[in-house]
Amino acid sequence: MKMAFEVPPWDKSVEVIKFKPVQVASNGATAKAKAKKLKKKKPKVKKHADESNSTNATATGYRLGKGPLAPPPESSDDEADDGLRAMHKIRMGRIEKQRPITQTAKDNKKKQLKLKPAMIGAAVEAMETSASVVGAAATPATLANKLQSELLGGRFRYINEQLYTMNSQKAEKLFKNDDEAFEAYHAGYRQQVEKWPTNPLARIIKIIKRLSKTLIIGDFGCGDGKLAQSVPNKVYSMDLVSTREDIIACNITNTPLEDRSLDVAVYCLSLMGTNLNDYLLEANRVLKLHGIVHIAEIQSRFEDVREFVRFMGSCGFDLVKKDVAVNYFYFFQFRKMRHVDKQVKLKPFSLKPCLYRKR
Repeated sequence: MKMAFEVPPWDKSVEVIKFKPVQVASNGATAKAKAKKLKKKKPKVKKHADESNSTNATATGYRLGKGPLAPPPESSDDEADDGLRAMHKIRMGRIEKQRPITQTAKDNKKKQLKLKPAMIGAAVEAMETSASVVGAAATPATLANKLQSELLGGRFRYINEQLYTMNSQKAEKLFKNDDEAFEAYHAGYRQQVEKWPTNPLARIIKIIKRLSKTLIIGDFGCGDGKLAQSVPNKVYSMDLVSTREDIIACNITNTPLEDRSLDVAVYCLSLMGTNLNDYLLEANRVLKLHGIVHIAEIQSRFEDVREFVRFMGSCGFDLVKKDVAVNYFYFFQFRKMRHVDKQVKLKPFSLKPCLYRKR
């Protein structure tokens, strides 16, 4: 019997390894093994969906994909597009929940507005009639009143901008040189008050009414002097122009009141100039120790409420309470805790101007 494998004898030092011979299978066994390898698996029966897909593919000329973004079987192109858009939103991080369609929404879809020609004609006729009535109502007197109101509003906005962007000394000269400017300003101011959600002066009046009737009050920038007419207390009403005998015409940074003569000082939308230091130092001069200051201002004028409170502290006032949650207006109550001389040099401070939009 021949050796199945043998190391060549060219190197006698090499150890010869002998292997057992392998028995060769018969021809019949080899044929059976080859037949098993070549035997193919029977194809599985395709599902009904695959058959429909193949039918659709042959009918439309393309083959549907089977990837994760492929449309579901037996779906229209619109449904496939909706599915792709939904997958795109999920990949982009936007997940939108579909709102269930209520019965009311279904009914609204079913109900479509169908106008008959007679209804359309009646609507057009009604529109023409209303237009003619409006034209007839627009008499010269009505147009004149409207024009006068617009001119009054325009002048108010101009004067308002001047008062917010100049100091009190220049504002005093403005009204002295133009006798009608003060009345025009306050007429426009009354128009603006009607548009506000609330009148800040009305709130201050309620607060004053709860105080002792013996307290002496100073109304700085009183306007029409409504505060004095609404409370039983003694009120010194002061403004740049006097419209009544009980109103003192003066610059409210330099009033004729005596030192420490007031119990309460009121500034209702009157901190308008750029020299607020002079306003509050004058209040410190005329207020008694532990006297109260009530301030109401438009919220858009404040960039930082804390900075305003610190400024009041430098003028000798400590914050008692504030209400900055009210829409459109901020309300503050301070107490005078120490005397500060008017000659003290403080860092200039002012609030943002309240400018109305030009029409």
